[in-house]
Amino acid sequence: MWLPKLETRRGPVYRAIADALDEDVQNGALRAGMRLPPHRDLADHLGVTVTTITRAYAEAARRGLTSGYVGRGTFIRGNEAEERTSENAPFDLSINILMPDKEVANLQPRLFQRRVLPWTQILGYVPAKGHLRHRQAMAAWLARGGLTVDPDLIVLTAGAQHALSSAVSALLKPNDTLLMEELTYSGARAVAQQQHLKIRAVAMDAEGLRPDALETACRATRARVLYCMPRLQNPTSAVMSERRRRQIAALAEKYRLTVIEDDVYGFLSPESTPLAALIPHRTVYMTSLSKSLFPGMRLGCVAAPPETLEAIIGSVWASMIMASPIGADLLSGWIEDGTAARIADWKRHEFTARQAMARRLFEGERMQTHSSSPHLWLQLPGRWSSESFAAHVRSRGVILNASTQFAVTDQPARAVRVCLGPPRTRPGMEQAFTIIKQSLAGQPVAARAV
Repeated sequence: MWLPKLETRRGPVYRAIADALDEDVQNGALRAGMRLPPHRDLADHLGVTVTTITRAYAEAARRGLTSGYVGRGTFIRGNEAEERTSENAPFDLSINILMPDKEVANLQPRLFQRRVLPWTQILGYVPAKGHLRHRQAMAAWLARGGLTVDPDLIVLTAGAQHALSSAVSALLKPNDTLLMEELTYSGARAVAQQQHLKIRAVAMDAEGLRPDALETACRATRARVLYCMPRLQNPTSAVMSERRRRQIAALAEKYRLTVIEDDVYGFLSPESTPLAALIPHRTVYMTSLSKSLFPGMRLGCVAAPPETLEAIIGSVWASMIMASPIGADLLSGWIEDGTAARIADWKRHEFTARQAMARRLFEGERMQTHSSSPHLWLQLPGRWSSESFAAHVRSRGVILNASTQFAVTDQPARAVRVCLGPPRTRPGMEQAFTIIKQSLAGQPVAARAV
């Protein structure tokens, strides 16, 4: 019989019981499909009223943890079962997303009840850069990550991909050269290819861009724009030190580079500051809420110096007129009532816990990551290519990204990116990690001649 540990918990007893249930679901003590004690039995064991247990189970259901059936009882919801609709469906670790199910359950009944602006102002057209009140909210959100920006220098976009595409089209024309890290976000490569740009790879180390390699690339190409991710780089998780950021900033000044700084994971690395804080006049800063809150909101932003801003506004207008004011209004309300901060804080905590799990399960393996990163860069034994390993683990029920999806050069690293987000619970994450660990010890299967 499951009994919650309540000794150190404060607040109403029903909520303490729900919190204990929540914690035991996260640590795997309660698994999908398990039946909870009947109301009266648990009330007798804890010395509380049946009404208290009823309220606790109702709170757990509101958080999306349980399902109740008349005549059968209350059961732990099958999050893994919902993600894997059949026994053979894979764990998709190729996408960086961690859904805060409890917050979704809290928000669902009142999703559109709270509005910052009246419906008449968010259902019609707004300026291409976004409504001032919404840009003020975005500025407040960026300040949490260490960047102070005037709302007048912010343009709202439909997510980070739209922000990147708008910035690139405003700064470059076909056949121009765009500098990129030698391993980079695949969406950035796609934008460069779509806009017919030349790409020059810049070598990296454990901190990301190497200053010497950047200087060599600047001299060789006379490129005017650099795209990079100084905080929790995708796919390597590299974080530039303060010294490294200052070196890159100095080179941007020396060679008159405009830096497109992609900071979508910056909310997970608050101990460092964005590059834009050092050289705001040379940085086009972009981020979105897809990783920190919800990808379905499709809301991001670009913060740029005045001389660049108008061109970016023009790119936003030409591509989709404006970002959705509805998503922006949701963000504004969630910042004001604390919902946004609560979700981001929970994600930081959860990714830290999953990183600890990864270090334990992959002990002895070569990997590059960071204690708060949502992904890790797993180096493969020499017998594996990244493509063959990705195909092998997929056959065993786990989807990963091969290094070829991130490589700018023709010689991709022998590695895969492993995302820590999609499984909704830690036991599901551990199951996926275990499959990967077992696969590392295996052997590639030689293709048969036909």
